[in-house]
Amino acid sequence: MPAPRSSLKLSLVLPFIALIALLTGTLGVLWYWTGSRTVSTLSQQLMTEMASRISQAVDQHVQGSGAMLEAAFPEGLPAGPDIAKDLPALRERLWIATSLSGQAGDYAYYGNLAGQGIGLKRLGRDLGELRLKTRAEDHRRYYRVDGIAARPVAQALEAAPFDPRTRPWFERARAAKGHVWTPVYIDFNARDLVMTRARRVLSPAGEFEGVVATDVFMHALQQFVAGLHMVTGGRAFIFEPDGALIAASDMPNIREGRDGKPERVNAANCGDPLVEAIHAQLGPLLQPGGPAAGAPQLIDAHGKAVQIAYRHIVDNAGLDWIAVVALPHDDMLAGMRRHVVLVAALGLLALGLALALGLRVFGGVADDMRSLTHAVRRIGQGEIDTPIEVRRNDEIGELARNFHQMRHSLFTDALTGSANRSALQHTLAALTRPGPQGQAPAPFALLFIDLNRFKPLNDRFGHDNGDRALAEVAQRLRAQLRASDLLVRLGGDEFVAVLPGIDSDAQAQAARRHIETTLAPPLTTLHDVPEGETVTVGAAVGQALYPRDGQDAETLLKHADQDMYRHKEPGAPR
Repeated sequence: MPAPRSSLKLSLVLPFIALIALLTGTLGVLWYWTGSRTVSTLSQQLMTEMASRISQAVDQHVQGSGAMLEAAFPEGLPAGPDIAKDLPALRERLWIATSLSGQAGDYAYYGNLAGQGIGLKRLGRDLGELRLKTRAEDHRRYYRVDGIAARPVAQALEAAPFDPRTRPWFERARAAKGHVWTPVYIDFNARDLVMTRARRVLSPAGEFEGVVATDVFMHALQQFVAGLHMVTGGRAFIFEPDGALIAASDMPNIREGRDGKPERVNAANCGDPLVEAIHAQLGPLLQPGGPAAGAPQLIDAHGKAVQIAYRHIVDNAGLDWIAVVALPHDDMLAGMRRHVVLVAALGLLALGLALALGLRVFGGVADDMRSLTHAVRRIGQGEIDTPIEVRRNDEIGELARNFHQMRHSLFTDALTGSANRSALQHTLAALTRPGPQGQAPAPFALLFIDLNRFKPLNDRFGHDNGDRALAEVAQRLRAQLRASDLLVRLGGDEFVAVLPGIDSDAQAQAARRHIETTLAPPLTTLHDVPEGETVTVGAAVGQALYPRDGQDAETLLKHADQDMYRHKEPGAPR
């Protein structure tokens, strides 16, 4: 009796299925291994960049307060014992101080040993509220002022007495030699966190006379951190060494206490196990003398690995904060794991078709992962324009697109579309790095471009026209530069052009003159310019050649900046 044909089928099909399962499993393991390494490396780099962005946002948010104090009471300017005798000058300086940021709500004030006080809160571009008491026993009176020289119009008398000498900012500044921050506290009217920056003011005899101060609210920082693009499970937050939150991506910084009053949220007991674990384990790293930044891996309350990046934020006025970005390792790789399981299941169920399809899919995945890994490595080495040759619609394609978008936001100036300072540092690091076999880096030129008449334009025609002018200048410059050149907006009205392949003064000077000629014609994008009037900015351009004028980014920028001043037109602001 012949043997059943089914046994032969099984003997052929089962090994074939086992071979397909083995190949699919092997490809899946290799794909997961290479992908997890790439994702981990990429995520760590992006987290570090995000922590740096938070630190920069803090610097931008608080640095203006120092300038406000200097405008209100310049260092070295003595104060008399009676503010009534210097009232017009005080009002003018306070108006100027609260005009620096151009934001409504800015408040600068001064109190002295006599119990007198004056403050100015900006309510709009040409509107302010003057708060004044010239005798210690008086209550403060509020006045409406419609301009820097407008006559104050009495509005109201403050019900509660106000004595600046009893305020924490007065006492802290009195005991300090320079700028000082008060502890962060809750403003119950604004329901926001706020801290005060203050500095003492001396009399003509050099004795303590009073304190000038300004408030900094945390609402903008909370909005910035909450608006960061975080993947599922990720966290970003700023806290003080004692754990008190300044801002967080997934929770408020103020909550209602048991007594019904607002209270600050603390990372040590905020109710988020991940944030609590990070605070508990990160504390020992933040002792005095510890590292200013790091990217350690911690273990959460469930024993799971968490990758974090942190930066310690300090300044000379006593600011002491920590910015943290965190992502659980499982969440980092969750999308890849789902993809591996799906591909393995399809491979086992589809038999022979799965073999061909699997080879195609995993082969394409491996190629894309290698391409993405190569791109990440080159970008990490400073080649920020490295193309990401990944054209997929799955998780890897989304990862590539997200990385491209995040790279664009990290290295691009939002106003002009040019590269930003971070891109410049990466590019210069790459251009000055020796080749694989120790070959000397290729020469290049660096041009420092400073607009001559931008401040008068900004003052006369407004910040919106100032932005249009910067965007038009950047567009003109990009139109004249080569595809291999890099245009960077360094900040304000300063630009930098990096010109690879230029190795002589003659070539650099020709490029400089070409840029000056390009920026000489009148601007065409401004609004509300009087008919028949033309507006120009022009530019002074300084040059530096690598390696002759410097071996590193800082030296080259300094040399080009100094050379720029030699070409600055007489009378132009510096």
